[in-house]
Amino acid sequence: MVGVSGGADSVALLALLREIAGPWRLRLCVAHLNHGLRADAAGDARFVEDLAAVWDLPFVGEAADVRRHARQQRLSLEAAAREVRYAFLERVAAARGCTAVAVAHTGDDQAETMLLRLLRGGRPGGMWPRRSLGAATLVRPLLDCWRRDLRALLAAQGLAWREDATNLDLRYLRNRVRHDLIPVLAGYMPEVQNRLKQGADMLAAEDVALDAAAAVAEPAVIAGQRDGVRLHRTELLAQPLALRWRLVRRAVGLAGGNIRRLRFVHVEEALRLAFDGSDGQRLSLPGVVLEVRGTDLVLGFLRRSRPAAEFVIPVEGRVDAEPFGLIVESAVLPAEAVDFADGAAYLDADRVRSPIVLRAWRPGDRFRPLGMRGMKKVGDFLTDAKAPRLLRLRIPVVQGADGTILWLVGWRVAEDARVTDQTHRVLRLRARPRVSGGGAGGFAPPAERV
Repeated sequence: MVGVSGGADSVALLALLREIAGPWRLRLCVAHLNHGLRADAAGDARFVEDLAAVWDLPFVGEAADVRRHARQQRLSLEAAAREVRYAFLERVAAARGCTAVAVAHTGDDQAETMLLRLLRGGRPGGMWPRRSLGAATLVRPLLDCWRRDLRALLAAQGLAWREDATNLDLRYLRNRVRHDLIPVLAGYMPEVQNRLKQGADMLAAEDVALDAAAAVAEPAVIAGQRDGVRLHRTELLAQPLALRWRLVRRAVGLAGGNIRRLRFVHVEEALRLAFDGSDGQRLSLPGVVLEVRGTDLVLGFLRRSRPAAEFVIPVEGRVDAEPFGLIVESAVLPAEAVDFADGAAYLDADRVRSPIVLRAWRPGDRFRPLGMRGMKKVGDFLTDAKAPRLLRLRIPVVQGADGTILWLVGWRVAEDARVTDQTHRVLRLRARPRVSGGGAGGFAPPAERV
């Protein structure tokens, strides 16, 4: 799946992928989202659709109301457009069976991102060359290419592209960085873009290693309890400073906070409370509230709301369910491979109708818990099971194509899809916390309860 806006960078990406499609045995599909933010946006959509037709490539196009999403989620237009765009790419890639989604970020974008993150007080660094996007992998093949070289390539091949007038609008911070700040910095250091990109690349690589180290430390530091997500103060402060930052971010995400809006000053203040905070002291963080309780810092929701996102789970693969703070992995195995002690959910694969969907549970949802004859409301089940009250709304369910709930994630498999002596194939579903700390919030599932 190739995300093509119609601009020079994305047209160049498509042209280059088309050149290597044969030798690399790639099957390409073009995806375009009309954000509805400009009067000529429909013209961009027609341009991309025509380009795909000329090159005999399948095309998927949709329109979205980004302004409404920005109002509803209280986001900037830039942030709302990014959320809507990636959700579109993930959904279409899953529907088309694409294992990779390519986007056209360049070395220029990497340098700009480095500066933007520094200016906003967030975690410095750049974009990763690849990351998960649902069941697919998001790839950025042009991060080592410069915008000027891509335009020269298009001009040499006689290929047209669309110019986006909003890229010149200085009301947007990225445009001011691109058109004002970087040229000023270049007056002091002509190679400033390349230096920024190199720094961003190094920090992105170091992020991978540090996040892995934080994931190892996490079980000793973070715990999900009835009253919220807890950070154990002593264990947190025993970690190296770089891991403390990441663990605080991770806990905020698990508690339902907004990681994108979490700034350095927020993390520093949380660490100050870990060091010398007294009982009852509170700190408001993006989307959550932190309170000192004895030897712990407790994070709970500011707003109790269910994630609206839904995710199609492939029969075999993985889904990055970011709003729930989960990675869900799936595989079909022979029945003799079942290991009920490994914390995964096992369903009779032949009794499950695809597609299966991961979503938040809703009021009135009912299912037949394993070992029970009758139906039970999901809310009543979680109450009886003493599920963490502050985390309860973020617990998802897995639903079959006929609407039957097959698994209350982390809590109980449904009787309707249980493994029996007659089962030949099993669908193994495993939910684990995201280790990147980049989610919009969720919960870490306990070991499967049966």
